[in-house]
Amino acid sequence: MRKLLGIVIAIATVAGCKSNGNRTTGADGIAFDSIVIDSTFRLGGTPDAPACEVSLSLLYAKGEKADIINDTLLRSGILIPEYFSLSGEHLSFKAAADSFTSKYIADYRRDYGALYREDKQHAASYNCRYVVRTQTQVSGDNVLNYIASVSTYGGGAYPVMQTIAKNFDLKTGRLIRLTNVFVPGYEEPLKDMIEEAACKKFKMKDLEELKKAYIFADGNVYVPDNFIMTENEITFIYCEDEVAPHAVGEIRLTFEKDQLSKILK
Repeated sequence: MRKLLGIVIAIATVAGCKSNGNRTTGADGIAFDSIVIDSTFRLGGTPDAPACEVSLSLLYAKGEKADIINDTLLRSGILIPEYFSLSGEHLSFKAAADSFTSKYIADYRRDYGALYREDKQHAASYNCRYVVRTQTQVSGDNVLNYIASVSTYGGGAYPVMQTIAKNFDLKTGRLIRLTNVFVPGYEEPLKDMIEEAACKKFKMKDLEELKKAYIFADGNVYVPDNFIMTENEITFIYCEDEVAPHAVGEIRLTFEKDQLSKILK
């Protein structure tokens, strides 16, 4: 990561980046290796100076369908969408992780450096952190689940936590979308099922009671494209602060496929 070191070494201490060869086996010729990056940039030369920490543990595909899977993952929001989502360029996972880390720290240096120089009394307010942990699992019906836990902090009372789940068809390497799973017209009946499941989870009578608790506060119950599909179940994920107050945390609603049989393809 010479580019990263060239950016940050002049005014800060930098913890080295590293990658390892931990391997997770997949199926149908797909395997997974990991990249681990741990880098710290400080806005001053003292141990208590504000710091930007980037800690990434990323599984990436290897094998026949690796490019299809990896290109999708790099544009999934795991490494902040605006960095890669608008580009059709193919990037290796290593190059993308290095590029992300370099840009994230460079942006921190630019955006927080001047503020800290004018306000050193509130040094802790200028700490920043981006942490990603990933895992994979192979479910029935040739489905690969890729699950990323993302934690970001840029000052404030608490970090932002997200779970980003993607499902892949192991036979093709293609991303499985809701339209691949459900029949046309699935939206309204599935919204009704989600509303009912949310009421049951939070012991509410109906949507009006949910709204009073600031869950789906605007009354817009929707089907998220953030879901985990296994052999017998589909779990829909609403991240922290997405449809409910922060104290509620992440919301997961799980349906047996038997419950969904009328709208499943």
